[in-house]
Amino acid sequence: MKNKIIIGLVSLFFISCAVVNVYVTFPEEKVKKAAEDLLAPPKQLKEKESFLDRFFTKNLYAQEIVVTKDLKTDSPKIREAKTKMDSWRDKLDEFKKQGYIGETNNFEVVIRETPKDREIEKEVRKIVKDENAQREVMIKELLRINNAAPSEEEKFRKIFAEISQKYSPTNTWIQLPDNSWTRKK
Repeated sequence: MKNKIIIGLVSLFFISCAVVNVYVTFPEEKVKKAAEDLLAPPKQLKEKESFLDRFFTKNLYAQEIVVTKDLKTDSPKIREAKTKMDSWRDKLDEFKKQGYIGETNNFEVVIRETPKDREIEKEVRKIVKDENAQREVMIKELLRINNAAPSEEEKFRKIFAEISQKYSPTNTWIQLPDNSWTRKK
């Protein structure tokens, strides 16, 4: 009898320790808003700001936080990735305009045309490698901090790719949904 009680208690202990993973899915609008917030070019500071400009900007920002509260976009890893990406954005855009780098439909950049100059080629390869590494950090961290379902990764990548393409300069190679390539006009 004593053994049955012990076995019953041990069984109850193991049953109560079952791990349950709860994943979250997000509407496309929330993911698109997060992508816009994270991928938009850094804003240039105004030369002169009035009291009203600062007052209204702060109010609008507070409203944005409310809108995106269901999808977290802030963490040390994401801030670091964004800072790094912003630091070479001008050079990346220059290489995109020249046709060296293209934007995929999966939130990656690729070399579309190899520069003839070896030094420029090294620079292009490095920026593609670094940019893709930071984009990967950003996506993985967004999924992690939001406890997003693994199936959400494809949706995040697709939407983030669309926003990256939107902010790419004219003449950038853009991969279309059917995997064909075209130049952005």
